[in-house]
Amino acid sequence: MGRLLGPSFYGELAALFSLVGILGIVTLALNTVIVKYISSTNGDLERKGLVRWFTNKILIFSLALFVLVVLLSPIIASFLKINNPILVISVAVVAVFSLLVVVNKAVLQGLLRFNETVAIILTENGLKLILGVVFVYLGFSVGGAMLGLAIGAILGWLLSKSFIKGLAGSKEEISPDAKSIVDYFVPVFLQAVAVTSLYSTDLIFVKHFFDPHDAGIYAATSTLGKIIFFGASPVSLVMFPLVSARLTKGQSYRKIFFASFLTTVLISTVVLLIFKLIPGIVITSLYGAAYLQAVDLLLGFGIFMVFFTLSVFLINFGLSLKKTKIVIFPLLASIAQAIGIWFYHGDLKSVILVSTVVSGMLFLSLLMYFVLGKKSDS
Repeated sequence: MGRLLGPSFYGELAALFSLVGILGIVTLALNTVIVKYISSTNGDLERKGLVRWFTNKILIFSLALFVLVVLLSPIIASFLKINNPILVISVAVVAVFSLLVVVNKAVLQGLLRFNETVAIILTENGLKLILGVVFVYLGFSVGGAMLGLAIGAILGWLLSKSFIKGLAGSKEEISPDAKSIVDYFVPVFLQAVAVTSLYSTDLIFVKHFFDPHDAGIYAATSTLGKIIFFGASPVSLVMFPLVSARLTKGQSYRKIFFASFLTTVLISTVVLLIFKLIPGIVITSLYGAAYLQAVDLLLGFGIFMVFFTLSVFLINFGLSLKKTKIVIFPLLASIAQAIGIWFYHGDLKSVILVSTVVSGMLFLSLLMYFVLGKKSDS
């Protein structure tokens, strides 16, 4: 995609993708909450009624979100130096269908139907990529990429509906205890806000502060660096319901934790070594010679992503143990990152340095939290 668009237009597309991520914060939080409640249901009737309740509430929220983004689209477009507000509105379309698919995906995840969950993720993301590239190749530029993203989200939703036939479909709602869901949703939502902010705020600020070419170079660096996170993050997604289920049954979860943590470290380290040894080959192979300025940025961004990925793993582990206060750490880190980049953005390396320092401190703080917590329990 970056090779077809060139740095300037690719920077614009990356900023729009970051907006998709920010609007998808609720999706991340709801996925975790729904998985928790679905995995705790007793029988088909309770599960189907609960699915109906979540679906109805998310439908109302997604429509309200769409209207809000449409109203704010001129302001958002101006901040990001995007000439066409319709591109911002297309972000809202993607967000709506991403919200609708989250219930179906979370139902499957809560029932440990990992094959179907992975199939939805791969199909949805694959279609977004393929269709986006096709439309850009046909000359539709950034608008074509966003159209591909929207179609992929819609088709992903349709696929998810086909997978949950027989697992949902109640005409009556069964609502969970309001207080318990709020008590759990709030910290999970704050965690989603913080985590999404940590890998999106930098891109948005770079698009605002830097010229289009530099924003495109940074966007390419960011996308490559996130290979570490998206390559390793499925490990924690699989770990969460397994640890939660064992905790409920009073069984040991130590082996699951250590196996998952070591797998995450291994994946992150392998990708980081590739960035260290052959950054030029990675960049030219995926983006072309126009992005070679990213060579000097890739390793630093990769280190930021390693700390970030391990931090997210520990946060998800803490949430699976019902340690909801753990969300304070990423929340403070996201605020620190935003403030740091706002005041310290002399060049692209400065932006990466701020993110690396913040994510490194976050990881160390989380390690201390678990170590000290274990000592106090013993």
